[in-house]
Amino acid sequence: MAAQQREKGRAHGALGIVNAIGSGGYGAAAALDLGVEVEVWRCSRPAGYTVTRGQRVDIDPAILDAVAETAGSFLGRSVGPVCARGSSEVPLEAGLKGSSALVNALLEAVLGLHGVSLGVEELARLGVEAARRAGLTVTGALDDHLAVSGCGAYATDNKRQAIVAREPSLGGYAVIAVPGRRSIRGIDPGAFRRYERLYAAAWRLVLAGDWHAAATVNGVATAMATDDEPRRLLVLLAEDGVEAVGVSGKGPAVYTITSSTDTVPRIRAALEKAVGAPTLVSKLLPCTQAPR
Repeated sequence: MAAQQREKGRAHGALGIVNAIGSGGYGAAAALDLGVEVEVWRCSRPAGYTVTRGQRVDIDPAILDAVAETAGSFLGRSVGPVCARGSSEVPLEAGLKGSSALVNALLEAVLGLHGVSLGVEELARLGVEAARRAGLTVTGALDDHLAVSGCGAYATDNKRQAIVAREPSLGGYAVIAVPGRRSIRGIDPGAFRRYERLYAAAWRLVLAGDWHAAATVNGVATAMATDDEPRRLLVLLAEDGVEAVGVSGKGPAVYTITSSTDTVPRIRAALEKAVGAPTLVSKLLPCTQAPR
């Protein structure tokens, strides 16, 4: 009997710079060096799991179905049910784009079963389609799906599914605190839209090329939208070496950005004290250092 064909797909986490829910569809995200890898194969009934930071987590069959349907629509033929197993360094439901990364990695692998390899932009657009089918996105977050398979930072108009700005050289280190989990299915979009003017200001900063300031303004807005106290973030701006503070996606992950590895231990200690939660450190992935 011939060995069962299997194919791998890869992606990575991303850091939210502008929240598209609050801004009315304008989003920005930057690639993070937190890997996601999956292996897929054809099967009779969709099933799968990832080992996410040491914890086994079942993949919702609705995600596997959405990926198979999206791939089948692109290929013009049914790809049948698929099964998967994988690993992820992205904390669960933290706002660090783990779901987008999983979807893109699964799509890459399923298409690979059929001998098809896509560039980052085309894969990202299919990723948005699959995420919509699975109910994983409120805004059609093209910025997220670009960042998890690409490098540097992307700003997108998600209503038009258009890339508006890019910053391939955005790098440094993100020091991230993760005080729990927050499901995209459990948030109130209206709470974010109450701060639309702040999100619009963050978007204008991105368009002006100041991604760090955009992240900070966006973080203040998202802290208030999620009933958090923004002062505990803003106080970190007084730490030497901190270039930005923020809240990633819909949270709860909060972060600082610094350009020097020498400052990381001190900033990490300050962030843990301010947030009262465990932290992790990840490189941002400028295009000169991207793993793909």
